[in-house]
Amino acid sequence: VIISFARMNRILEIDLDNECAVVQPGVVNLDISLAVEADGYFYAPDPSSQKACTIGGNVSENAGGPHTLAYGVTTNHVLGMECVLPDGTVFETGGRSFDTAEGYDLTGLLVGSEGTMVLVTKVIVRLMRKPELVKTMLAIYDRPEDAGATVAEITARAITPVAVEMMDGV
Repeated sequence: VIISFARMNRILEIDLDNECAVVQPGVVNLDISLAVEADGYFYAPDPSSQKACTIGGNVSENAGGPHTLAYGVTTNHVLGMECVLPDGTVFETGGRSFDTAEGYDLTGLLVGSEGTMVLVTKVIVRLMRKPELVKTMLAIYDRPEDAGATVAEITARAITPVAVEMMDGV
């Protein structure tokens, strides 16, 4: 038996007020970013195949990409899903924000389950605002210790007293 979601390829809703989009599993990853680019948003998970891979596949595999280090993998950007169990029962997980779900994190459990538990028929993905500025730098070091010291110094400067105070309260 082969189940294909290739024809379920529509972006059903873009909700910029809640910074999310509702999509079908056959939507190509990059198409989400292209749909919201003019509004200053993007969809962060960016596998190297993002021009061809679909959201359903990304959810199934918990796909990542170059943005993973800064933004996390697919599970960090899936807010909710519509799922179908083997007996045909349809249910939803999550919602339009991470704060709406109560109880167990079923969305987190199902993202990356490779289709072994449910078939995903709708996905609510989180949209991110484009960074105001992106700069790429290259630093060349003779010793790994020097590179590590630089990273430690940058990190120490990035954590302001206000941020430290906020972290203490967590």
